[in-house]
Amino acid sequence: MMVWSGIGLAAGTVLLGWLSGKSASWRRLCDGLAVVAFFLFFVIASSAAASTIMRGTVFMTEVHLVLINPAFLASGAYIGPYTLSKLASRLWVKS
Repeated sequence: MMVWSGIGLAAGTVLLGWLSGKSASWRRLCDGLAVVAFFLFFVIASSAAASTIMRGTVFMTEVHLVLINPAFLASGAYIGPYTLSKLASRLWVKS
Protein backbone atom coordinates (compact mmCIF):
# COMPACT_ATOMS: atom_id res chain seq x y z
CA MET A 1 0.00 0.00 0.00
CA MET A 2 2.81 2.40 0.85
CA VAL A 3 4.41 1.86 -2.57
CA TRP A 4 1.14 2.76 -4.33
CA SER A 5 0.77 5.86 -2.17
CA GLY A 6 4.28 6.92 -3.16
CA ILE A 7 3.58 6.28 -6.83
CA GLY A 8 0.35 8.29 -6.60
CA LEU A 9 2.13 11.16 -4.85
CA ALA A 10 4.88 11.19 -7.47
CA ALA A 11 2.39 11.06 -10.35
CA GLY A 12 0.26 13.83 -8.84
CA THR A 13 3.36 15.94 -8.28
CA VAL A 14 4.50 15.56 -11.89
CA LEU A 15 0.98 16.25 -13.21
CA LEU A 16 0.54 19.41 -11.14
CA GLY A 17 4.04 20.60 -12.01
CA TRP A 18 3.34 20.06 -15.69
CA LEU A 19 -0.07 21.77 -15.56
CA SER A 20 1.34 24.74 -13.62
CA GLY A 21 4.06 25.15 -16.22
CA LYS A 22 1.65 25.06 -19.18
CA SER A 23 0.19 28.53 -18.72
CA ALA A 24 -0.62 31.23 -16.21
CA SER A 25 -4.28 30.17 -16.27
CA TRP A 26 -3.45 26.60 -15.26
CA ARG A 27 -1.10 27.88 -12.55
CA ARG A 28 -3.84 30.11 -11.15
CA LEU A 29 -6.32 27.23 -11.20
CA CYS A 30 -3.90 24.90 -9.39
CA ASP A 31 -3.09 27.63 -6.85
CA GLY A 32 -6.77 28.45 -6.34
CA LEU A 33 -7.61 24.80 -5.74
CA ALA A 34 -4.76 24.65 -3.24
CA VAL A 35 -6.17 27.62 -1.33
CA VAL A 36 -9.55 25.88 -1.07
CA ALA A 37 -7.90 22.56 -0.12
CA PHE A 38 -5.76 24.16 2.61
CA PHE A 39 -8.79 25.99 3.99
CA LEU A 40 -10.95 22.85 4.12
CA PHE A 41 -8.16 20.70 5.52
CA PHE A 42 -7.39 23.00 8.43
CA VAL A 43 -11.00 23.96 9.21
CA ILE A 44 -11.96 20.30 9.43
CA ALA A 45 -8.90 19.39 11.51
CA SER A 46 -9.30 22.29 13.93
CA SER A 47 -13.04 21.71 14.23
CA ALA A 48 -12.46 18.06 15.16
CA ALA A 49 -9.85 19.01 17.75
CA ALA A 50 -11.99 21.81 19.21
CA SER A 51 -15.11 19.64 19.51
CA THR A 52 -13.08 16.90 21.18
CA ILE A 53 -11.70 19.36 23.73
CA MET A 54 -15.07 21.03 24.34
CA ARG A 55 -16.81 17.71 24.91
CA GLY A 56 -13.99 16.43 27.11
CA THR A 57 -13.94 13.12 25.27
CA VAL A 58 -10.94 10.87 24.90
CA PHE A 59 -8.70 12.74 22.49
CA MET A 60 -7.03 9.86 20.69
CA THR A 61 -10.22 8.06 19.70
CA GLU A 62 -12.60 10.91 18.95
CA VAL A 63 -10.30 13.15 16.93
CA HIS A 64 -9.47 10.33 14.53
CA LEU A 65 -13.02 10.49 13.16
CA VAL A 66 -11.68 13.30 10.98
CA LEU A 67 -9.79 10.68 8.98
CA ILE A 68 -13.01 9.35 7.45
CA ASN A 69 -14.27 12.77 6.36
CA PRO A 70 -14.26 12.78 2.52
CA ALA A 71 -13.53 16.53 2.29
CA PHE A 72 -10.56 16.13 4.64
CA LEU A 73 -9.22 13.20 2.61
CA ALA A 74 -9.71 14.94 -0.74
CA SER A 75 -8.11 18.19 0.39
CA GLY A 76 -5.18 16.34 1.93
CA ALA A 77 -4.77 14.31 -1.24
CA TYR A 78 -4.42 17.57 -3.21
CA ILE A 79 -2.24 19.42 -0.70
CA GLY A 80 0.47 16.74 -0.74
CA PRO A 81 1.27 16.67 -4.47
CA TYR A 82 0.65 20.41 -4.83
CA THR A 83 3.12 21.33 -2.10
CA LEU A 84 5.67 18.82 -3.32
CA SER A 85 5.38 20.15 -6.90
CA LYS A 86 5.98 23.71 -5.67
CA LEU A 87 9.04 22.64 -3.67
CA ALA A 88 10.40 20.58 -6.57
CA SER A 89 9.91 23.44 -9.01
CA ARG A 90 12.06 25.66 -6.80
CA LEU A 91 14.90 23.15 -7.19
CA TRP A 92 14.75 23.34 -10.98
CA VAL A 93 14.25 27.09 -11.43
CA LYS A 94 17.43 29.13 -11.34
CA SER A 95 17.16 32.13 -9.07
